[in-house]
Amino acid sequence: MLPCCSSEPPARSALHSPPMRASVVVPCFNSLRWLPATVDSLLSQTFDDYEVVLVDDGGDDDLAGWVKQRGDDRLRVVRQENAGVSAARNRGVRESSGALVAFCDSDDLWTPDALERLIETYDADPQVGLVYGWYDVIDALGQPTGRIHTSEIEGEVWERLLVTNPVATSIALVPRAVFEAVGGFEVNRESFPIDVEDWALWIRIAEHHQVAVVREVLCHHRRHDTNSSSDVASLDAAYRHLLTSMFERRRGEPGYPADRLQELQGVALGRIEMILAWHSLNDDGNAEAARAYRRSARRHSPGLRRRPEYWRLGAAVAVLSVLGRSGYAAVRSTSSRIRRVVPIGASGTNA
Repeated sequence: MLPCCSSEPPARSALHSPPMRASVVVPCFNSLRWLPATVDSLLSQTFDDYEVVLVDDGGDDDLAGWVKQRGDDRLRVVRQENAGVSAARNRGVRESSGALVAFCDSDDLWTPDALERLIETYDADPQVGLVYGWYDVIDALGQPTGRIHTSEIEGEVWERLLVTNPVATSIALVPRAVFEAVGGFEVNRESFPIDVEDWALWIRIAEHHQVAVVREVLCHHRRHDTNSSSDVASLDAAYRHLLTSMFERRRGEPGYPADRLQELQGVALGRIEMILAWHSLNDDGNAEAARAYRRSARRHSPGLRRRPEYWRLGAAVAVLSVLGRSGYAAVRSTSSRIRRVVPIGASGTNA
């Protein structure tokens, strides 16, 4: 494992405030419907040596005016032409001063001890390159939905991150030196036509650094009708491109001979296709597409036949085929046996 670089922040211009221990970067685009509650939660942290950097990604609301009205020295805004959420996060990191950088989306909420717990976990082992926490899901009104996303994935996890993304960007912390060394979030929209850049970043970090998890709910992720979503075909293309690029990065390394990489790629593709099958069922109501993805997943990863989720998926396909979309929806809402898998490029493991 490569040693982690120093966590001292880089020199900054005299125009900036003195460096903080941590910076929280929040990408914003016409976000004032949800942002006040988000900022309230971020400014109510038990940890006190931090700043919050809001990046206005070309929105037409008066974010700067709203920040001025707040009158809190820990809160500032940076404006740029619209370039997408990943470019906004990268800009926020460049404009920030913290040796540690955390991220939160403009509609999510942190628990009061979220930053403290992330930093405590990092301080326990400063060699880690990524710390993340658990989160639960709230609705548009901020009410709990009962869904909690947990994960035990930590340590040397590059191979595990190829098949699942347990890290919600809204509750992730990265040392600045590590973030800069791996190049930040990918902003090439031709390479990543949908938002899987977060998953790609975690995988790149895990190539040379350990990952740590805080086994507590530290974030409330808000689900509402304006959350971004993508069609199955776009997800398919993005996931496959991402996997190909991640495997190419390790090709030729002594620890990963060609046969091992081929085996890992088969397992990863199988997992991807299982997730795409669930998308086909739950988002499109397309049993035939789900069945085809399930067959392809088994070909790429024969070991799936020994896993319960493979047979759960088969049962779900059968229910949709026999009962139709309305019948499937009724069964899904009342039975814990048919569970939706959260998109790995989005923000979690399973629900």
